[in-house]
Amino acid sequence: MVDAPDVKTRILDAAAQEFSREGFAGTKVDAIAKRAGVNKAGLYYHVGNKEKLYEAVLLHLFAQVAGTLEQAAAPETAPGAALGALTAALADLFTRLPVLPRIMALEMASGAVNMPQAALAEFRRIFAVTRGILARGQAAGLLVAAEPVFVHLTLVGSMIVYCLSEPLRLRFAAAGRDMGLDMERPVADMAAFLAQVMGRGLARTDGPGLLGGGGPCID
Repeated sequence: MVDAPDVKTRILDAAAQEFSREGFAGTKVDAIAKRAGVNKAGLYYHVGNKEKLYEAVLLHLFAQVAGTLEQAAAPETAPGAALGALTAALADLFTRLPVLPRIMALEMASGAVNMPQAALAEFRRIFAVTRGILARGQAAGLLVAAEPVFVHLTLVGSMIVYCLSEPLRLRFAAAGRDMGLDMERPVADMAAFLAQVMGRGLARTDGPGLLGGGGPCID
């Protein structure tokens, strides 16, 4: 007999796959049930209707994001290391959970009309990590004042676009090589580049700066 938690996990995984492919409006409950290997009655019993399924998927994903970022950029971490850890953690999340950037992009494109109010608590946790890094850097005299929303969305948005552009980049990889472009590098390399660019852009010019005088160029 399959334990109920295993069934629910299977349902959420199946729902995440379908929602990331079709969006909320285009996803069919029948398709989720088929992918999860359960009937519709079992799906409704373990999670609920389509709206409840979507809410459960988003909360599950965002809770993973919040927990991972909080651990990677803990308050005791130095601001310079924390910024790099934040971007590296985002890259790891997008690599391990390819449904995540796709669902986020679909939500943004749709105007977030299906975003559950319950997700607000996880968003607060996620943005609190970026705000904390900036606040610690400013208090230490390493960073200029900056809007946390701008910083966070620059990092997240850039990596979402990079992840979603992979099929296009791979299709034209050969042409890119002819131009001296490497279109096949992993998102982790993009994250390292973003951390360096953001760190230098936020560093105070009248002090040691976030990177302590600069680091190797990410090329």
